[in-house]
Amino acid sequence: MRYFIFIILTAVLYSCSDSKPETEKPNVIIILTDDQGSVDINSYGSKDLITPNLDKLAASGIKLTRFYAGSAICSPSRSCILTGTSPQSAGVPGNVSSRPGNPGMPQSRTTIAEMLKEEGYVNAHIGKWHIGYSEETMPLNQGFDYSFGHMGGCIDNYSHFFYWNGPNRHDLWENGKEVFREGSFFPDLMYEKAEKFIIRNKDKPFFMYYAINVPHYPLQPTAKWRKKYSDLEMPRRDYAAFLSSADENIGSLMNLLKDLDLEKKTIIIFQSDHGHSYETRTFGGGGNAGPFRGGKTSLFEGGIRVPAIVRWPDVLPEGVIRNQVCHSYDLLPTIAALCGVKNVPAAVEGIDLSQALRNNSNLAERTLHWKLGSQWAVRKNDWKLIGLPRDPSGAIAVDKINDRLFLANLETDSTESTNLAQKYPDKVEELINEYLKWDHSSENDIPRETKLENKASDAIVTLAKKPAEKYSDGGAASLLDNIAGSRAYNDGCWLGFEEDDMIATIDLGEIRNVKSVVVRFLNNPGSWIFGPEYIEISYSTNGENFSEPLKLEGPFGPQKEINIQNAGTDMNVKTRYIMVRAKNTGENPDWHNEPGGKAWLFCDEIIVN
Repeated sequence: MRYFIFIILTAVLYSCSDSKPETEKPNVIIILTDDQGSVDINSYGSKDLITPNLDKLAASGIKLTRFYAGSAICSPSRSCILTGTSPQSAGVPGNVSSRPGNPGMPQSRTTIAEMLKEEGYVNAHIGKWHIGYSEETMPLNQGFDYSFGHMGGCIDNYSHFFYWNGPNRHDLWENGKEVFREGSFFPDLMYEKAEKFIIRNKDKPFFMYYAINVPHYPLQPTAKWRKKYSDLEMPRRDYAAFLSSADENIGSLMNLLKDLDLEKKTIIIFQSDHGHSYETRTFGGGGNAGPFRGGKTSLFEGGIRVPAIVRWPDVLPEGVIRNQVCHSYDLLPTIAALCGVKNVPAAVEGIDLSQALRNNSNLAERTLHWKLGSQWAVRKNDWKLIGLPRDPSGAIAVDKINDRLFLANLETDSTESTNLAQKYPDKVEELINEYLKWDHSSENDIPRETKLENKASDAIVTLAKKPAEKYSDGGAASLLDNIAGSRAYNDGCWLGFEEDDMIATIDLGEIRNVKSVVVRFLNNPGSWIFGPEYIEISYSTNGENFSEPLKLEGPFGPQKEINIQNAGTDMNVKTRYIMVRAKNTGENPDWHNEPGGKAWLFCDEIIVN
């Protein structure tokens, strides 16, 4: 055991001392893993993992089977945990920047650390932060007395550099100052700092937010665990080995608490921040959602239903299962109840789970909401409705028209494999109305329009430049298919151009009277998608000699929200050919949280009347 001699000496000195802890308030440790699949603990159903310490935690605590993360991506999920509010209320609806100096969760939000500080707790953040990279939004200004880890979304575990969305930059901080530990394995560094913090504060009530960056990419397990899983195929092999590396450190943490006689004085809460990743950077998978559909970035169950365990020996039941529907924002009020905190922040949206944990009592009926980019979801009782769903697993194709509203009864179909929206239209409307009662909803979120009136639907369209392969469903013909794209850029209706302009030429087949041309495009700065800088429309009777272009100035829709924009012009000309050029802005503007990044242009239809 690391620091074994120091621990023994500490225990001896403690046993010989007449002093006693300042208070009987329990310590609190939140262990948060990163991108862990819904069933990726043996005790949750996986058959190919080695997770003895998480299994031991579950066997000696309470296993929650219907526990939801606040979002399907990192930053909003973390803000939800720490504030007890929805990510939207916390001011973090999407991922915040991994670039130094960029802000995140506003200081005005009250965190668990700030709440417990008022009760005399000493607080530590250890591991991944990713909810603010400016001085005022980093941990020391969000209620934490000590902080060690990386501020952005991920790092290489040995160099501690952020290598994604350049330029490459070092990201390792201790108490607000950059530190360098090149070559040291970051998960082990986290444990080292956690151990020192606990030993230093063993006689005080403490709160530790232990935000492990595992098994998020890059998958960098130790040689020991890679060898253990050598019989598995990639990417499961490295994912599993990396997760077991984390499980090993969690076991060391549990042993430390026992050695310091803190085991029965400490509440441990474990959960994953959301479902597992299907991203290219994680080799397209590795995690396991079990029976559930979807994963990270998706509001299907596989993206937001996560493993969660609560343990407090001799106070809460041991080795039991709770099936009540729970949510990440319930943690703050539950911690408050278990720690005897009376002054709970007024803005909290979660509920106290302590009685349900203690005696399995029913929870009051409530409606849960999620919103992530253009996606949204609402769950009431056993029914769940998703607007503009996405499924990164690709296991079941999402119909770009018929699945824009996806209804499931989770009691009869927790796999969400069958859309019941057409069978139960009244239930769809009921849940839409429930969603629209939520402060962070908008009528614009509801997909209504699917058909367009395009008089050129029988024409031929060609593109001067190919769209990005990932966003080219239907090819050039989709620009005239009479199907309206939704607010989701990945719904299969949109053509996406990274940095490139869209230049389309339409052949009507014969000279026709054209009254107007309208171009539909998307504005979603959070996803680096911007309306064109300008649009030029010209026409020709022979396909060679085109008129001087009619120029529509932009940029269109610069506001920082998702919006479908229509830009067009009256023409009243007789022509056979129409050329449309939409000018890509080229790069993210200065006000963007990633200025200078490659901008995207998305178009779904050129409507000719």
